[in-house]
Amino acid sequence: MGSKKLEASIKKIDRVFDKMKRNGISVGGGRVSDRTIATYSEMMKSFMRSANEEFGVADIAKIKKEHIDELVQQRVDNFHAGNTSEAYNLKTLMASLKFFNKGVQETNVFNYNSKFELGDVDELRESIKEQNVFRKAKASTVLRATPSECNSVLERIAQSGYDTKTRNIAYSVAKISLETGGRISAILKLRPSDIKISNESSSETSNGYKITFHRDKGGLTRTVEIAKETAEYIQSLTHGKKPNQRIFETTRSDGTYKSVKELRKEVSKVIASAGEHLTRQEPVKMKDKDGSEKVVFVTKKASAHMFRKAFAMAETKRFYDKFATKSAIRSYVAARIAEDPKIKEKLDTLKDRINKHIPSAERHKRGRNLNREEYAIFFASVSLGHFRNDVITAFYTTMNEVKGYYDKK
Repeated sequence: MGSKKLEASIKKIDRVFDKMKRNGISVGGGRVSDRTIATYSEMMKSFMRSANEEFGVADIAKIKKEHIDELVQQRVDNFHAGNTSEAYNLKTLMASLKFFNKGVQETNVFNYNSKFELGDVDELRESIKEQNVFRKAKASTVLRATPSECNSVLERIAQSGYDTKTRNIAYSVAKISLETGGRISAILKLRPSDIKISNESSSETSNGYKITFHRDKGGLTRTVEIAKETAEYIQSLTHGKKPNQRIFETTRSDGTYKSVKELRKEVSKVIASAGEHLTRQEPVKMKDKDGSEKVVFVTKKASAHMFRKAFAMAETKRFYDKFATKSAIRSYVAARIAEDPKIKEKLDTLKDRINKHIPSAERHKRGRNLNREEYAIFFASVSLGHFRNDVITAFYTTMNEVKGYYDKK
């Protein structure tokens, strides 16, 4: 319906987010990454298309509050029907709406009508909360795979029927993700000049080689210790490549190079297909709209992200073994802080969280330090670029999972 008007609205959405990115406009005043802006833009365009399909609205400025309320309620109903990924979708949609509304007000893209606003985001968020829609880590559809499960996927990729170039890229990218914790999109963007591999076997903080990812998520530079074999494997992929040439490149039928986004979709498809044998259903306790407890069976599927989860498990085990004594912990922590003062800031924040039940004035006397397990999880989180234990235990792995897996090996 109204295809020309719809496409005009889609283009204006792009222009709003493009201007916000170029002018540094944000809701909270802080920096918003290009990746986040791209996510918000795609979410808003998808929302616009849904409004067009459901209500025949082609002009985004004419979407009514009741349209937005109904589209949001549909997602809430889907969540309670078992599609638990809607919790994340709704959270992202609310942030996208808030961001877009800010852009409408502060750019001149809608100069003829710069006062319209899509929904009352605060009211929508409250309604979603009241209906017990919460993002729960255990309800994620992403498989929390073990290293051995990831290796089984790698074996299947190597034997898959995809064209050789795509299959080889999928295998290499997945292998690097498993052994370095790199995000698939970040690995696909890698150029030889982005990778600095050094042998620091005599270093207090390293038993061998390290790899540095420049321009990782949020512009973060992330350094991870890797095995010699991994270092040699990654270095072999850079042979013959110019310093600023993407390591992973492939062309379309017309000879033009595929974008990182296109490659990521292809790689993700190969991984999902090779990991079909790992699909399983797991029971998760949830609350219905009225707050009554129920059990929902969530289907967990293989995805590109599972390699980071398996890396988290292996990295936690590596640090747990490294921290066998208190003196080993002290010397390692001191060396890491000397390398990066940010480590001390994050450790202090973690200690405050652990001792939050103690009045701040008394924490230096009564508060406890991190234990061996907490230090292991913390430094695994540093390797993943999160610097937060709660993120790792909620979405990646727990110490019980780590011990359970390695005790069986």
